[in-house]
Amino acid sequence: MWRLIFICLNFNERSTADEKFKHSPMRPAVNMAGMGRFIFFSFLLLVSCRSDIQDRFRTTPSAIGKMQQLNLVVDSQLWQTSLRDSFAFYYQGAYLILPQPEPIYDVRVLEVDELLEDPIKRELKLFFKIANLADTNSTLTRMVINDLGESRIEESLQNSDFGVQIVRDKWARGQMIVYLYGKNIDALIDGTVRSFDRIHERIKEFYNTTIQAEVYGGGINRELTGLIRSKFNVNIDIPSNWVKAVEEDHFLWLREEQKNASLSLLFTSIPYEELEQLSREYLRNLRDSVTVEQISSGKEGSYMLVEDSFLPTFYFQYDLNGNYAIELRGIWDMYSDFMGGPFQSVLVLNEAENRLIFVDAFAYAPAENKRNHMIKLDYIIKTLDF
Repeated sequence: MWRLIFICLNFNERSTADEKFKHSPMRPAVNMAGMGRFIFFSFLLLVSCRSDIQDRFRTTPSAIGKMQQLNLVVDSQLWQTSLRDSFAFYYQGAYLILPQPEPIYDVRVLEVDELLEDPIKRELKLFFKIANLADTNSTLTRMVINDLGESRIEESLQNSDFGVQIVRDKWARGQMIVYLYGKNIDALIDGTVRSFDRIHERIKEFYNTTIQAEVYGGGINRELTGLIRSKFNVNIDIPSNWVKAVEEDHFLWLREEQKNASLSLLFTSIPYEELEQLSREYLRNLRDSVTVEQISSGKEGSYMLVEDSFLPTFYFQYDLNGNYAIELRGIWDMYSDFMGGPFQSVLVLNEAENRLIFVDAFAYAPAENKRNHMIKLDYIIKTLDF
């Protein structure tokens, strides 16, 4: 307590008072009135110091919200223009690929007054603020200018009529705010379309922390991770709550059973002999050959197949942790039974050993949305390395 008092006291004044007291004939006596005033003002100084210290060390709250949730702050008048359709076409487009369409992002529209009046809403993870700079009467436009600063906005608009800025941790730790602003409505609409790809990539990177926490909240299953390493010479992080369903010489099936969903990972390895093995057709046929033999609903005569007679499949090529990989996404169907769901098959080339590792992820969740399940399965696959 006394340390805090002495920090706040003016030492020059105290030294002067001490000098006067030293030469006073009343020095041996206790001045009770003066002591009372000293204690009273010391108490006030202590309270003031404690308030300053609390303000200095007050912790910033952690951001809250679910993965793939996007909170859009936009003026209602602006949102009634064609900007709404353009934004929805990209940010609420269908996630590839699910039996029933689900959007890439769950978009919630907020008025700026909701943010100003409710501090809890300012702690959400991901915000978009869209401002028409021509509308100088807009509270949101003024907020965006105040947040970013006029000079920063002017600099970003030197060679364009549309700008994008991303700010982290403004109101909470682990928060991201994307600012979209234009000199007029047409600039906003055009810029929203042109900037989607790079903003989408930034959001994916941002949500990786949230996905990682949800997937590996209980840690890594060292036993299954070690089993995959010994069988296939592959490193991949398997979450703690997964279990082994089937193991054979060159095949492994892992599962996670949830209340309303069953998630699976299949592994097998084959020799790499020709370039044709790195094609869309080969990967599709490889998946069917594995699932027809290994996956059944339990009903006699049932087996799993790729269902692409009515729904498309999507093919990708990319670098996976330094290794060439191809990927196929689509819908699976259980022949002779009423079951189906999304799948993601990945074939990765191990050049050092001239082998291909096949990993397939699929979900069965008839009573639930499936987007987040597939995002988490994709996150697990993307930890694969040799």
